[in-house]
Amino acid sequence: MAGLAQASLGAYLLSLDGPPLASLAVAILGSLETLAGVLAARRVATPLGRLAAWVGVSATQALAIANGLVLAVAARAAAGDGPLVLSPLATPLWLAGIALVAWGCTRRGDTSAARRWTRLEIAAVGLLALAAFIVRAWDLGHMPFVLSGDEGSAGLTAWEFRTGARDNLLSLGWFSFPSFYFALLSLGQLIFGRTTEAIRIVSAFAGALTIPALYALAREMLSRPAAFAAAAWLAAFHVHVFFSRLAYNNIFDGLLLVLAAGGLWRGWQSGERRAFLIAGLTLGLSQFFYTTGRLTPILLALWLALLALHRRPDHARLAGLASMLLAGAAVFLPLGLLYAAHPEELFFTASRVSMLIPGWTAEAAAALGTSASGLVLEQIWVTALGLTVGELQGVYYASGAPLLISLSGVLFYGGLALCLARFKQPRFSLWLLLLAGTILAGGLSIQAPNSQRLLYLAPALAMLVVLPLEQAWIWAGAHWVRGRPAVLVSGAILLAVMMAQNLDLLFVRYFPREEYGSLNGAVTQEMIAILPAFPDETKVYFFGGERMGFASIPSLAYLLPQAAATDADSAQDVPADATGLLAIVLPEQAPVLAELERRFPEGTGMRRYNRFGRVLFDLWAVGEAAAALPSISP
Repeated sequence: MAGLAQASLGAYLLSLDGPPLASLAVAILGSLETLAGVLAARRVATPLGRLAAWVGVSATQALAIANGLVLAVAARAAAGDGPLVLSPLATPLWLAGIALVAWGCTRRGDTSAARRWTRLEIAAVGLLALAAFIVRAWDLGHMPFVLSGDEGSAGLTAWEFRTGARDNLLSLGWFSFPSFYFALLSLGQLIFGRTTEAIRIVSAFAGALTIPALYALAREMLSRPAAFAAAAWLAAFHVHVFFSRLAYNNIFDGLLLVLAAGGLWRGWQSGERRAFLIAGLTLGLSQFFYTTGRLTPILLALWLALLALHRRPDHARLAGLASMLLAGAAVFLPLGLLYAAHPEELFFTASRVSMLIPGWTAEAAAALGTSASGLVLEQIWVTALGLTVGELQGVYYASGAPLLISLSGVLFYGGLALCLARFKQPRFSLWLLLLAGTILAGGLSIQAPNSQRLLYLAPALAMLVVLPLEQAWIWAGAHWVRGRPAVLVSGAILLAVMMAQNLDLLFVRYFPREEYGSLNGAVTQEMIAILPAFPDETKVYFFGGERMGFASIPSLAYLLPQAAATDADSAQDVPADATGLLAIVLPEQAPVLAELERRFPEGTGMRRYNRFGRVLFDLWAVGEAAAALPSISP
């Protein structure tokens, strides 16, 4: 029956004029399954039974796995390449395929030898996660003050899910990022509407969820106090908090990395099938977000080799690993097949920020008096310096400080020394792999040390920072039992100081400077604030010169979709008989402003500043627009 259903599904998909190979594969696989069931049931039953026995599941479950993978392929065929699915079955087929594979890989009687969570522990971690969410969601619409152009673009793509212009979760959206992320943003818009908070709140949730996820991983590797310290440090880490307050998809990479690594670690230690499945599902999902997520399968594959060297894999672990890969394949297949059909999209985002852009590296190296390889090595070195010495760079977060500040940097070096001394132990080697991989990737990209790509290191840094505190706790337990409470209190004080230093850097020193989003972003934000005060019939003219144009501002289009203006080059572009007009003139266009004042002497002017007294733009209003000027607060 399943084979007949798949064959029929394949025929239906072929009629959609979608990806032909995926549709044909579903039809052929369905036909083969039907033929096998009719003509050679006894021959098929034996190898299927053996395969099921090796994985530790029933023959029915093995068949469910096969059918689930076929449904994942069918989801690709039903989705197609565009913003709209070719068939409404696309998402249900994908989810059904994932569910079938997950159920098929589940082993009955799977028990866990892990330490049980106490009620006090659950309450403490829950309160910590809540505090982390509050830190990330408080006054989300104004810190950062500016909604950047990239955030606006993400919001516009997400809004397409609300209007029906887009419904394909398995295609690509703005900047060739997978559409799944924008669908998540649209859920925030469903609650909060077309606002800044709507598209930033999703990141706040993802950032906050990383806290209990890291605790769960750390308690498997370290003591409970050290696990809580790592989670608490990450809850206040300035870079992690900052990117949890943006409508940008890189905050998800750390969360999914922690979940995948935690599942793999627990599964490898205990053989627990559910842990392997969590690792596989999150590993597949990690490919649906930012570019650094591409590192996750690579780094975990290297770590798996070290796990195998440390503890030779037995049958249970190999079967669990197979289940992990099958679950990951079910999640990733539709996107993977899309990339296979359009390989240029796989590296589109990375190519825009890579040092390896053809021709660019050689020219930049020549300008700096070095070779191309020398420039790359220098970038890698600068990225490494960004951990504790060099100031972070990037279009999003240039905080004026390195990744790790003050006491956190000191403890980091202690944790790094401990990891290097014990690198053969997988619980330490994982963080070294993440450190090396991220620094290498960061060094191969522009604007090193780049904050948005170094964010991927956040969970590893939390572990490295608390390792010296964990070592002191272990030492006290072996040599100074009576002093253990003093060690715990001292560690708590150090942790509180580090958390306060991070929060002070972000909320007291960085956000008040309002440096995020560039000067053009500040201009845009001010226009968003004042334009609704003018009558709807007002003719708006924008004089941005070569710096910016009104029509090219995504954040304005997102937050103020009804706003319209004419990009003009000179005062002569404004009709002499214009009434009810508003001219927005950037400071460098002063001659234009003077000409407007001459041509429309009956008008009224106003200058708009940022809170630090810097001129953003001048207004020249005529008619009813001039009457509306007093309603704008200075």
